[in-house]
Amino acid sequence: MKNAYQRTHLHPRFFFTVSLMMATLIAVAGDHVENRSEWLLDTVPQHWVLEQQYFMTTPDEDRWWHEFNDPVLVALIQKGVTNNYDVQVAARRIEMAHQTERATKAGYYPTVNLAGNWTREMTASTVHGEHPHEQSMSYFQLGLAVNWEIDLFGRIKQQLKADRANYYVSVEDYNAAQVSLCSNLAKAYFQLRLAQEQVKIAEANVAIVEKQKVLADARYEAGLRPLLDEVQARMSVVQTRATLPQLRANVRTYLNQVALLVGEYPDKLEYLLEDSALPSAPEPGNVADPQALLRRRPDIVSAEQQLAATAAQIGIAKKDFLPTLSVTAHVGTQAHTLSQIFSNNAYYYTVLPTLTWTVFDGMARNAKLAQARLQMESQIDSYNLTVMTAVSEVNNAMLSWQSIGEQIIYQEMILKDARKQLELQTDRYLQGLNGFSDIAGAQAQVLQYENSLIQLKASQLAAIVTLYTALGGGF
Repeated sequence: MKNAYQRTHLHPRFFFTVSLMMATLIAVAGDHVENRSEWLLDTVPQHWVLEQQYFMTTPDEDRWWHEFNDPVLVALIQKGVTNNYDVQVAARRIEMAHQTERATKAGYYPTVNLAGNWTREMTASTVHGEHPHEQSMSYFQLGLAVNWEIDLFGRIKQQLKADRANYYVSVEDYNAAQVSLCSNLAKAYFQLRLAQEQVKIAEANVAIVEKQKVLADARYEAGLRPLLDEVQARMSVVQTRATLPQLRANVRTYLNQVALLVGEYPDKLEYLLEDSALPSAPEPGNVADPQALLRRRPDIVSAEQQLAATAAQIGIAKKDFLPTLSVTAHVGTQAHTLSQIFSNNAYYYTVLPTLTWTVFDGMARNAKLAQARLQMESQIDSYNLTVMTAVSEVNNAMLSWQSIGEQIIYQEMILKDARKQLELQTDRYLQGLNGFSDIAGAQAQVLQYENSLIQLKASQLAAIVTLYTALGGGF
């Protein structure tokens, strides 16, 4: 499912960008936001700048995963955006919010009911006398009833503002579901490729230690080395082979996780088990405009819209202090027999305008208004926390990517030295200068460092995905 939603935002000249929030509060809450700038983490600027409209793109339009140059990953994410059940649920919630808004709009129009009935009544003779015609009566009735609450003071208008904000919240929840899906699917895919790489490393090391065992057996049979070397060589082979079952199980586990996120059963994704290397990590590059990128984040936009909804609730609570004007009308026919139901004398109508004003309700309206104001203050705190969390996540993701890159450089140096050490230990063994345990220890270190290096490369890929996600789905 693919959607794009167009919105206009007001941007101030400071990092936390609270323009839409304040504009909404001023427009909706009116005097309830006076002298409230101390709630914000920064002072409000003197002037607002209205920038041009832009499209808030969804993750499947950003396509940051193309940077990894892996066609399988691209195909999986495209399929996941269409099939994933969490995304589908979020999409349906958008439609539910839209229908809620439509239901509120219906309040601008009158309600018309058509009713028809037959009534038979019998009155008490102790009150109306003992004559038969006074004790019982029957008649048919057919008519229309019209009820119309006129939005004289804007109560329905305020409710529509709240519904519209909630609709945008559902849109951002949908965008957030897509961002989360693409991020989790990419990370699960990288874990799958990592597990496959670890299997290949373990299988290659099994082949190496088997050759070392052949060498140890030959030197033992020639009487050049003791039986201990042959036993140690056999143990090295068995220990290396023992890692394979768990590694192969990890491959299947991550395949199942990828299948769940894609929305298909694992047997349809067996092609993922084909030999494929871990993708190379792209360079994220410089973040040109972190403020604009952060405003792409669905959670920040959702927090803005939730604030707009709570501000609208203040307006709704204020309208409860004002009177309501409604009009009720009835038109229809009444007759004792069906043959007379449409006769000229059978028609009747009533029109009843009503002005209702609650004078006293035990301070319930005051409590609701105070609750709405507190809810708005709480939502402001939530907005500020959301922005701070976003900044922290971006900083952490960038630091993680940079630190992992440095670790990879050092790990490659260590692995190079470990392989050289294995080569030297093997030469010394052939010269009879050391035992097989030295070769086995050096080989175990090579295996350890190879696994550490491939894990760091997978972690670097995950860190880039986290950075893309923290910035709202890409650059």
